[in-house]
Amino acid sequence: MPRRQLFPITARHQRTCPASSADVISGMFPSDQVFIRVCHVKKGYEDRERHIREEFSKRGVPVNFFLDWDVADVTEEAKASFTASNRLRASEISLGLKHIGVWREFLKTDLPYCLVFEDDVFLAKNFVRKLNECLAEIGNPDRRAAVYLGNGCNYYVAGWKLRRGQQLYPASHARCADSYLITRPVAEARLAWIDKHKVSLPIDHQIEFIDEQLGIEMLWFERPIVEQGSQNGAFQSSVAGRRHLLRFKQIDWFLVKHWRRFFGHSSRRKQQAKSGEVLRLAPETGKIGGAKLSGEK
Repeated sequence: MPRRQLFPITARHQRTCPASSADVISGMFPSDQVFIRVCHVKKGYEDRERHIREEFSKRGVPVNFFLDWDVADVTEEAKASFTASNRLRASEISLGLKHIGVWREFLKTDLPYCLVFEDDVFLAKNFVRKLNECLAEIGNPDRRAAVYLGNGCNYYVAGWKLRRGQQLYPASHARCADSYLITRPVAEARLAWIDKHKVSLPIDHQIEFIDEQLGIEMLWFERPIVEQGSQNGAFQSSVAGRRHLLRFKQIDWFLVKHWRRFFGHSSRRKQQAKSGEVLRLAPETGKIGGAKLSGEK
């Protein structure tokens, strides 16, 4: 059971409007402001379920799993109504539907914030306090903003660019979808876009594309208060097509992480360019197409 966290991180959360100073100091989870769900499956990955229950309990974070739309639940009819591309794997379709299902459930409540996790996350020891500080810094619950709490793909703002008292930094793109906070206007806007255009990309890439199209703020929380176990080597990925030797992955993640924390790193597009193919989506449809870079044969 690979539970050992190699590199400590930090985080915590709360609910409606900016968190009060008393809430921030007390470090209570803001259940009156934040709708929280963890994307998980009904059967299988019991190790991840145990991990989430233990990890969240230690941090004082409520555990609420979203269990709809497992791979077995995705019918051909659902796939046709949801996707605009045949390139997505069944696991990617399932995960995308889970995220979207969480947003729909969130909008049935009157809470201003939605906190979404995938089921392999590690939380910082001060997660709840930092989450309350995040809500206070957002300021307005009607703000069209998505806050990425984790260090997905080891994306960081360079250490020398950080400012005392500031934890939210505007970014040109998203981090991964393992841990993020959105407001009601963001959930409404994303769902309206998907209802019109469907989905053509894995959910993390898709929401980045949607937010770019709609002018939604993408903010990175620095320093991150969540780390994804399938990236840091604690778990095998549940959606990737191939398996990796976890020990090598742990070492690589450690070295890259500490280098990028100092120097900074961004732009998923750099990784796409290295493969020789850029994903191009028509702004009016969001449909995917591959285009070789100039100079590629």
